[in-house]
Amino acid sequence: MRTLGAIEARERLEAWRGSRVYVHLEVNPEAYVRNASATLDEVGVFGDGLYRLHLRFRDPDGLLYIQDVTEFVEDGSAVVAMGLDGQHRVRQTVTVSLVPLDVGKVE
Repeated sequence: MRTLGAIEARERLEAWRGSRVYVHLEVNPEAYVRNASATLDEVGVFGDGLYRLHLRFRDPDGLLYIQDVTEFVEDGSAVVAMGLDGQHRVRQTVTVSLVPLDVGKVE
């Protein structure tokens, strides 16, 4: 993984506008959505230090909003936005990729 600044993360995501993307959203420990797929339409990264990420989709239409993002990383063909708590544990993540993410086994 490689750390990205907010501007670079936004630019990488904006380069995928009009493309079919796969999204993984996880809020620890409560819930996750994996491999939701739609066409990325708009990207917004706002804030300074604590960021807000807005992603608008079409086909199907949708909006993803996550706040308190503390860092962005590049992981292979994916951009990952993470929010860490005060003890540096991952509270929430959004992964956006051009290829489907591994879904693993249901147990």
